Amino acid sequence: MDEQKLLLIFSVAALAATLGLYFFKAFKQVRYKGDERWRLIQLKANNAANLANWVLIVILFVMQITVDLTDTVPLQRMVTCGLLYIGARNLIELCATFIYDKTL
Repeated sequence: MDEQKLLLIFSVAALAATLGLYFFKAFKQVRYKGDERWRLIQLKANNAANLANWVLIVILFVMQITVDLTDTVPLQRMVTCGLLYIGARNLIELCATFIYDKTL
């Protein structure tokens, strides 16, 4: 599959995860009226999503050590990868919110 098509598919999936997260959180905020249970669910889901930040830091550290520094990456590719990362983080938070909403 062409690389641009793959990036487009992942970009659309990231957009869907981000919008799904915001709509789901807004719906549950209205439903639970911001009670303590909902705040606990959001806190735990946010903690789960913050693990993705640590994984990104470790990956960037390892890449800096192992990758040749003379290679250049276009700015557009870096922005695209950043947007895909944000979408993946929002997907993790959405899944964690679903799970903690069912279990708590």
